[in-house]
Amino acid sequence: LDRGKPAPPRTPSAIDIPHPWTRSVNGICFLYTPKELRAKLGGDAFGPLEGHLIGCEYDTRRLIRMTFQRVGDTFQGAAYPLSIPPRDPQRGFLGPLVCAVSPRGELYVGSIRDSGWGAGNNVGEIVRVQIHPDKLPCGIAEMRATHDGFIVDFFRPIDPKLGERADSYAIQSYRREATPAYGGPDRDRRTEKVMAVTVAADSRRVTLRLAEMRPGFVYELRLKNLAPGGGEFHPAEAHYTLRVVPK
Repeated sequence: LDRGKPAPPRTPSAIDIPHPWTRSVNGICFLYTPKELRAKLGGDAFGPLEGHLIGCEYDTRRLIRMTFQRVGDTFQGAAYPLSIPPRDPQRGFLGPLVCAVSPRGELYVGSIRDSGWGAGNNVGEIVRVQIHPDKLPCGIAEMRATHDGFIVDFFRPIDPKLGERADSYAIQSYRREATPAYGGPDRDRRTEKVMAVTVAADSRRVTLRLAEMRPGFVYELRLKNLAPGGGEFHPAEAHYTLRVVPK
């Protein structure tokens, strides 16, 4: 790199991975149904997760999930937690590094624990992850941008009374500035006000209207438990990178 010349322009990523995941998302793969298996099943193996991108996050020993939205010629989208970390970290992933989908429609994840990198013994594992679309908990399936806010879809119907309350949603926005440091700092973070909430008739979608949309910012959405009866609710957070505002 010639220090006397300016750095080349950076092409913005479709999704800015939020902290702390941005430190160590390594291998990625799309959840897709192999052609032969789709013909046998008569449909997709991953249900509402079909086509989603999976990322292996080494530091926090988890898998994250990403979805994309095309706005004109621009791709942008959101990141969510996929795996649920166990109470005992020793019972979870060692340290996910790579992943791939088998011809049988199963997700395989390769992990390591390195004495110089992650402390502990030099060990590794390959784990088969079976995803059952009909057993997904109530939680965020996808977050998409509109001209004045966001649409949030859920895997299962939420409690409509909780869903229509603006205080069930906490939204902050910030922009990412690339630096040599891990991930770069968050800049200009602020809390966004939810002006209106609309719950769909089937209680599987909410539309959030905000006062302003800021292109170039990441929108961090955190939800209260909206599951009927206070059941399992996962994921309860989404991080959407807004490159352009849909018309």
